[in-house]
Amino acid sequence: MPFAISGNVNSFEKGSLRNLEKQLGIILSPNQTHLQQHLMIRRTLQQFGGSVGILSGLSRQELLSFIFVLTQFGDTTRAETPAEYLLLESIPFVVQWKKGHYMIPLEILEYLSHERIFRDQGYLFALIPTLPVREKKSWIRWIGVDFEKGGDRDLNFEIYFQCRLLQKPFLGKSLVQESEIELDQIWPMGKNEYIDWFYKGLSTFYYAMEEMSKKERDPFLLHIIELIRSGKFILRKLPEIFGEDVRYSLVSTVEGNTPQLREITFQWELERIRKDSLF
Repeated sequence: MPFAISGNVNSFEKGSLRNLEKQLGIILSPNQTHLQQHLMIRRTLQQFGGSVGILSGLSRQELLSFIFVLTQFGDTTRAETPAEYLLLESIPFVVQWKKGHYMIPLEILEYLSHERIFRDQGYLFALIPTLPVREKKSWIRWIGVDFEKGGDRDLNFEIYFQCRLLQKPFLGKSLVQESEIELDQIWPMGKNEYIDWFYKGLSTFYYAMEEMSKKERDPFLLHIIELIRSGKFILRKLPEIFGEDVRYSLVSTVEGNTPQLREITFQWELERIRKDSLF
């Protein structure tokens, strides 16, 4: 899982941030506070006005390499990356934080998550922030992580981190091939009390899914519920139509359809899993 640049400048090998600093037109130093670094990076990214112009300047192979890193939850290692996606050093948003270890820092992932193009294409990192906070809190409790501290941004990244772990065993596969399914096609109103609570606004969707996972006996529906828990499908509110009930769909995510190739687990990841710490 990638991590933030701000507050972690000392974690980068000497010179590894130089390309990003040149692209952003900033100088990062361990003498700066975490907040100073964060604000400096955020202000500079906001001045770009969007990522499309930057990405359109990449070659086809560079763009494919960048997209590959996105599908791998924002980081990869050279040893675990297919040869056709190894043109990484010249991509502005990718940092080689340690020799042979590449990532899209969390500040940049957050910046990209606001771009409509990534939401429309179904990237999980861009869709998680669109959920109501109460849905995200229900989701992280269902996953089994005790998350009480931190803001909405931390919650987004925590869910994202956990989904990578949950998706790994699927190898990018599932029994559901549709890219989007209307929720009432799977669970019509009146067929299940838990989802009815959600339809009536009495509970969150992810709480309903957690309760259904304990009682459902149909193997296919249990499979769908597990796809939802792992972020291979994510809830989306459909545009409202005057005079009609609010409707929802399940959207297939890009990351959820891509095998996760990284096998190496970094020490900091092991530590944060044990301590339930934040990014």
